[in-house]
Parts: sequence; C-alpha cells; structure tokens
Amino acid sequence: MSRSIKIIIADGQRLLSDSLSLALNQQDGIEVKQVVDSGPALMKSAEKSGADIVITEVSLGDADGVALIQKIKRQNSELRVMLLTQNADSAQVLKAVDYNVDGIQMKSCSLEELVSAIRIVASGQKFYAPQVLKMIATRPPVESQAGLSAREVEIMQMLAEGLSAREIGDRLLISSRTVETHKANVMRKLNVKKATHLVKIAFDRGLVKASR
Repeated sequence: MSRSIKIIIADGQRLLSDSLSLALNQQDGIEVKQVVDSGPALMKSAEKSGADIVITEVSLGDADGVALIQKIKRQNSELRVMLLTQNADSAQVLKAVDYNVDGIQMKSCSLEELVSAIRIVASGQKFYAPQVLKMIATRPPVESQAGLSAREVEIMQMLAEGLSAREIGDRLLISSRTVETHKANVMRKLNVKKATHLVKIAFDRGLVKASR
C-alpha cells in the first residue's frame, strides 16, 4: 500500500478550511495532518507535523503568504507548498511565481481539480493553474523593473500603498532595518536623492501600480 500524502491546510477562514480538510480526508491516499489559521501556527506545524505539502492562501491573516513560503522552505526544503488564490494576476501570486512556489491553484477550482494538483505537486512536479500560466506568459519582462530585485519591487509597492517600514517588515517577516536597507538600495539604483521623491518616481517609471 502506497504512503499517504500528508497535508497541512492554512487558511484564515476556519470554517472553509475545516470543510476542505473533511473533503480531502475522504480521498484515497490523502491525510490532512493539521488545520491552522495563522502564520506562527503554520510555522510550528510545518516544523513538527511530518507533512509533505502545505496548502495555504496568499495572505494568512497579517502574514505575507510568500514570505511564509520562503521561511518554510528555509526550515524544511523537502516540504512542498501550494498556494490557493482568488486572483491569478495579483502581486502576491507574481511573487510566488518568482520565488518558485511548488503549486498554485485557484480557489474557484473543483475538489477533483484540487486533488489532481495535490498529487502532481506531491510527485515532485510543479502545478500552476491555467489562469496563472496565462498570467506568466503575458507579464512584462523583468528588465522593465530598472534593475530592481523582486524583493525591492515588492517593498516599493508596499511603500506606494502607504505602509511604514515597520508594517512592511511585519508582513515580510523581516526587520524594519532590512526594509530601510532595501529602500536605500532602490534610491541608489534609481539615482533618487530624497526619500520623499522615491514613490513618485517609481510611479512615473511604471515600477509600482496604484492599489485597487
């Protein structure tokens, strides 16, 4: 008998995640080890549960889902991570693609489609929903980001949305000092002398977008 795929579900809407857990536990060869609803709980569970796959939403409470992926991967490189998203072309999904997440499935998918994606990811392959693959095929080239790294663009977008260095650090699970270092690097790369001009110049050059 083949070994079951062991899963952690992380979602802020506990009723939905409990329902998903019940449905997945009824599938052959799949076992939900734990259901959690916060970033700290996910990190603790990922360390101790012996799971094969984490299924998490793009934003888990106040935590940045992509930052959590990075932290989980540093903690256990064998643990595979699948994101569930409502919007295939969101900034977070773009980041997840850049950070080579193992799977991305739409929240609108059927149970059968989710189970199929889980089995693909568990086998060591990647699975991206068709909507995500279409987004990847049509996204602007990286060169348009004026030499900025994915993390620098990410921080610039958050600054454009009005977040402070401390708030950005909390979302990305990094220190505010690290955020300020990234900000200083961006200013150097864009040849901006005053921090107060940085966001405006980033908007003018198309490096960040107005929040929806």
